[in-house]
Amino acid sequence: MSPEQAPDAGVPVWAVLNPVAKRSALALHSLERACADAGLPAPRVLETTAAETGWAQAREAVAQGARHVVVGGGDGTVREVVRAVAGTGVHLGILPLGTANLFAFNLGLRTRDPRLMVDRALFGSPAPTDVGWASWRPVVEGAVGAPTPDQPFLVMAGIGHDAATVLATSPGAKSRLGWASYLASGARHLLRKPLSMRLSVDNAPGRRLETWTVLVANSGAIPFGIEVFPDARLDDGHLDCLEVPLRTPAQWASIAWAGLTHHRWEAAALRYSRARTVWAVPDEPTPLHLDGDVVGEVADVRIRIQAGGLVVRTGN
Repeated sequence: MSPEQAPDAGVPVWAVLNPVAKRSALALHSLERACADAGLPAPRVLETTAAETGWAQAREAVAQGARHVVVGGGDGTVREVVRAVAGTGVHLGILPLGTANLFAFNLGLRTRDPRLMVDRALFGSPAPTDVGWASWRPVVEGAVGAPTPDQPFLVMAGIGHDAATVLATSPGAKSRLGWASYLASGARHLLRKPLSMRLSVDNAPGRRLETWTVLVANSGAIPFGIEVFPDARLDDGHLDCLEVPLRTPAQWASIAWAGLTHHRWEAAALRYSRARTVWAVPDEPTPLHLDGDVVGEVADVRIRIQAGGLVVRTGN
């Protein structure tokens, strides 16, 4: 462990933990033991609640002078903590305790060994990482609301049938099957009619398109080794955008095979681009998700990248 990697011996590590996450108690015990073994102060632990899901706790830690915050939970808890930590220079350690743990998956941090995840979160190499931010106009009972404050995403945002797939996945299935539950639900949505929308990339004039979904990614992979964006990187300062104008089962079969075998998907079937900003405006209210968590139906979504906005402790 180099001096750069070691937490400041005189400043406690702060931890924001979701107490209902699987293995949360075991992870906390491992964190306390690791700090004691390294001669560090006992970690200051703040637990999330149903009302305060991580942002308020992380904001308090930053306000109290935290230099290193460890977050334990799923992607939703991690995003809430990132909302408070991004842009501050505070180092973030991740204890992947959720269902999918997509961000940890792309960083190579997923493990079931609590001691290993704590070691990475405390002593891993600090790596600058991009953060995606999204703002949207929600649609509730047919009424369009005001634009939301920017909310972070770390892997990908999706507007269209992929978000509808996530919305249709029951909490029980997610708990039992993990990421496989999304695939099972998605199979029932594959042949839905493409959606009409306008899309503007990097402030260019909007163009009309018909697409099953629009995905905007900060990183490229989902579990089972499926690479949705083979060229996406967490530190390249760009977003990767994907349009999905598919209409036949044969097209879906070829795409699934290419993803599983790590081959590039055919450009004729899917349309890729790179961007710093994206604005999507569907003709009808459409579900939006951030890292697999649906925020509801929206009238539009504006997305931007914050290059190097987060310093994450990785396993390297």
